[in-house]
Amino acid sequence: MGIVVMNTPDGNTISTAEHTMGLMLALARHIPQAHASLSGGAWDRKSFTGLELRGKTLGIVGFGRIGRAVAKRALAFEMNVISYDPFVLPDMAADMGVTMVSLDTLFAQSDFISLHTSVNDESRYMIDAKSIAKMKDGVRLINAARGVLIRDADLAEAIKTGKVAGAALDVYEPEPPAPDNPLIGLPGVVHTPHLAASTKDAQNNVAIDAAQLVIDALLTGRYANVCNPAVLQA
Repeated sequence: MGIVVMNTPDGNTISTAEHTMGLMLALARHIPQAHASLSGGAWDRKSFTGLELRGKTLGIVGFGRIGRAVAKRALAFEMNVISYDPFVLPDMAADMGVTMVSLDTLFAQSDFISLHTSVNDESRYMIDAKSIAKMKDGVRLINAARGVLIRDADLAEAIKTGKVAGAALDVYEPEPPAPDNPLIGLPGVVHTPHLAASTKDAQNNVAIDAAQLVIDALLTGRYANVCNPAVLQA
């Protein structure tokens, strides 16, 4: 109908990156499971021995604004960070201390894999039995991007067999997840209900960005973050 649609992609970047790091730490140190155990009256230290992030390789799939923000924080933890993104020049990542690699190399080398890519024909169900077979034994997966990037049944089976040591998931397909989702309640999986952008700071930032987009469009004719550019061309 000739209506310009704009979005605010930057306002939740930091909240999503911080939530990703929180999921990674929870996964590495079994924090939710240890909390549940102690709350249930147990004092069980041996069952929740974790591992340090320092020295581990983090593979980031998608090196956009959120992927870069995650890389910056992972580097502060002294992790080795590699990334796959066919649209990013290697020099850009190298300036941050990140090495761009092929997707197969990322699967083969990563101790942790964090998904931050958009959904397209290449990425839809990119985590499936075939790709998991290319990964290190004991790899850990984090998804705070889109649920459709993972084939749930394949990941659940890989966790049951021990090929994948665990997963931390903030997104699902569909949402809320179906009652028979094989990952829900599976030991070794950390869940949050799509909370990555759910901070007061992010919501405030998004509101300000939205207001500024409207001001710029009405007063200066400058349109940014347009979702349907064909309307402007018409």
